[in-house]
Amino acid sequence: LKSFWVKDTIFVAGLGRVRQGDADPQQFSAGAMVYSCTDPMMSDAAMKYLLTRPAVPAPLDPNFCPFVLGKRHYMKKVADCAQYGKISEVQFAVERPGGCVGRDKLPVFADDHEGYDASLFLAGECIRYMLWQRGGFKLLISGPAKICADLKTAYSKGGKYDFEATTMPKIYGVPWEVSIVEKPEGLPAGKEAPVVCGKVASGCRIAFDLGKSDVKTVAVKDGEVLDSAETEWDVTNPD
Repeated sequence: LKSFWVKDTIFVAGLGRVRQGDADPQQFSAGAMVYSCTDPMMSDAAMKYLLTRPAVPAPLDPNFCPFVLGKRHYMKKVADCAQYGKISEVQFAVERPGGCVGRDKLPVFADDHEGYDASLFLAGECIRYMLWQRGGFKLLISGPAKICADLKTAYSKGGKYDFEATTMPKIYGVPWEVSIVEKPEGLPAGKEAPVVCGKVASGCRIAFDLGKSDVKTVAVKDGEVLDSAETEWDVTNPD
């Protein structure tokens, strides 16, 4: 669950905005579930460059701020920056087994620019997105010295992304590693390879799909459907 604090409000990916009120500052509830907020509060400077509302507000939460719109808002700020030398680029690579490598890059503001906090926040989230989208056991970063150092600290044990730093070794069985590369040319080239899976249907199997409006189940034996069911439910109903 990806979330971040914004003053008296918590913005949560996939959930939207939940009022903090008098609740525990590290916990909040949404319906019948209670979540812990592990990320520190976003700075005011970062809010200015990242937070924006969609043209069509979410009915259940008018203040919901989607990540994609936040990044689009940030990129416009970058494009509108007229200060010479205040925009550079950070690039990163995430290595995973089989020689596969995920690559991405982001224009960033200089560390003495008011948009630096937003650059650091967004770069960290882009890396986290790639980690949970593709996985990885090694992070390599190249770009301006300060943002690379701050990202390395954030992705080291005890940093902002401590959960990722401690979880990835459990998945891959090798120590998590973060390195700073002097020049982007020193980063490994991106490489993706398709993985074929899920084509064996022998034996007894049960499939379960929890959707927003219904629950689907199916029982299969040696490729033959023995039973299936579809049960409607309303995710917005507190009961």
